[in-house]
Amino acid sequence: MRFYFVRHGESEANLTQTFSNQFHEKHPLTEKGRAQAHALAEKLRDVSFAEIFVSPMLRARQTAEIINASRGMTLTITSAIVEHNAGDLEGRADKAAWDEYSKLFETWIVARDLDARMPNGESFNEMRARFIPFLSDLAQKYADSDANILFVGHAGIFHAMLPLVLANVGYAFGSQHILSNTGVVVAEQQNGALVCLEWDGVKLSPTGTIIDEI
Repeated sequence: MRFYFVRHGESEANLTQTFSNQFHEKHPLTEKGRAQAHALAEKLRDVSFAEIFVSPMLRARQTAEIINASRGMTLTITSAIVEHNAGDLEGRADKAAWDEYSKLFETWIVARDLDARMPNGESFNEMRARFIPFLSDLAQKYADSDANILFVGHAGIFHAMLPLVLANVGYAFGSQHILSNTGVVVAEQQNGALVCLEWDGVKLSPTGTIIDEI
């Protein structure tokens, strides 16, 4: 079993650095973002997917639709992989807002205050409550199979949640390797554990040692 976690292509919100995590029909892919998605579709052309799960946000759906264009599969929209709800930061694009967001992640990862949140936003524990059971159910469903599962989502939730489920990737590595637009994380079930084989072009060993950077 292999899981492919994909960040969406470049969106209009990426260009303006605007928090766009709640209004799902805002900020479509840019022309560059669509080109990135087409390039990724070609890269994944020979991978046969059993299921494709997609965040409900427009930028993720558009990315998934391009990847799926030649496949004709049913895309399953799920809030389990929607981006983190940043609450009152929504719609802001100023440096102070991004500094606040960085401090929130530090509060979670360093201070271990997993119930911290932005006003009207989502805590780490709330993200975990929707992401982990969803992924665990799929891991159980496809255990010991050769199925490939695709997830098209967002950098924020993947950086927060994947170190919880990948045996050989931690938060220090993730903070030094921020997922690019259409960056892919490939993970494989090995001896009952989910092991990261590649993180956005960086190939890893089962112990997390970097084998190669593409």
